[in-house]
Amino acid sequence: MITSSRKTALLFSLLLGLPLVSDGEGFFQRDPNAAIYRKAKQYHLVSVEKAVPGVFIDLRYKVTSAANRPLYRPEMPCLLHRSTAEKLGKVSREMKKHGYALKIWDAWRPPEAHEALWDAVQDPKFVVPPNKGLSWHCYGISVDLTLVTLDGKPVAMPSDFDEFSPRAASRYTGDDPEIARRVTLLQTAMREAGFRTIQSEWCHFDDMNARGGIRSVTAADLGIRMP
Repeated sequence: MITSSRKTALLFSLLLGLPLVSDGEGFFQRDPNAAIYRKAKQYHLVSVEKAVPGVFIDLRYKVTSAANRPLYRPEMPCLLHRSTAEKLGKVSREMKKHGYALKIWDAWRPPEAHEALWDAVQDPKFVVPPNKGLSWHCYGISVDLTLVTLDGKPVAMPSDFDEFSPRAASRYTGDDPEIARRVTLLQTAMREAGFRTIQSEWCHFDDMNARGGIRSVTAADLGIRMP
């Protein structure tokens, strides 16, 4: 049965077109990122949490980065191009058959953050030099991710996020057969869904055939404050 408070919230949502989220105690509140999501639609960007059920979000640049500081604010939304998110949904469903879920480490990345990352790393093997263009992350068609259990517990993979070392290479050369199996499982599913891999990072995937066109999107375009 829907309580009167929920009925009122739903009515206002219908009248105003505002996305609502549950606060976990039976009440609905306006999504704090609602305005960002509305602007993001202009660039074909969508919320990964909403587009890919069962995915776990852990945007590592909210915590730290190679620049020794967070590149994102704590409220940073996880966004991807709509077409890319649809493909990721296929991978998520396939991984569930094998007892795994996807955890997103990075998705759409504002150019402002990418430039800060380049300033810290300055290694073209791992970060695209801004003077040669932007990362595909800045268009919402690249994603960095790993595997976890269905309830979100970590499993052993070749390296941590942004571990700029040979361990991060796309082709696993270690001696742990379970890690090798997981990497092969993930990369095979991602390729079959339409993503490409890159040599330097096992966790990075590009969607070079996103339907509807792509545009570089800045934080300012979406009204997102940077640290």
